[in-house]
Amino acid sequence: MSSTATRDPSRSSIGTASSYLSNVSNFKIIESTLREGEQFANAFFTTEKKIEIAKALDEFGVEYLELTSPAASTQSYNDCKAIVGLGLKAKILTHVRCHMDDAKLAVQTGVDGLDVVIGTSSYLREFSHGKDMQYIIDTATEVINYVKGEGLEVRFSSEDS
Repeated sequence: MSSTATRDPSRSSIGTASSYLSNVSNFKIIESTLREGEQFANAFFTTEKKIEIAKALDEFGVEYLELTSPAASTQSYNDCKAIVGLGLKAKILTHVRCHMDDAKLAVQTGVDGLDVVIGTSSYLREFSHGKDMQYIIDTATEVINYVKGEGLEVRFSSEDS
């Protein structure tokens, strides 16, 4: 093929825009303001403000609300339970470390699902948690199976891969 020849887009290993658009109905919006929103300097939402934000996002039609890990603090645990108790249409998720104690605490709050996260980059494995890939795989499998066994949704995220 010469450099001036045109490529046949139907032969692309990436796929076409229309093939991706055909799957749009499979996507869900996960809104993370109530988790990410407090991760910058001097940011803090009161329980009342979190409830106000959760209700507004639910009214807007957000499908999933992601909250701070209930393992982060007693206040985060209580806030998680309070938002779960609102009876919103949105499903309530929380972001937890890939650790069984965190997962069990999150399940106790009544959330609909968990996002389980662990650092997998060589840098984090060496300098943050010090765990090897086999430990990560074994622990993730155990935590994910526990969450699924509780009838909850689960996502697994690798941090800084």
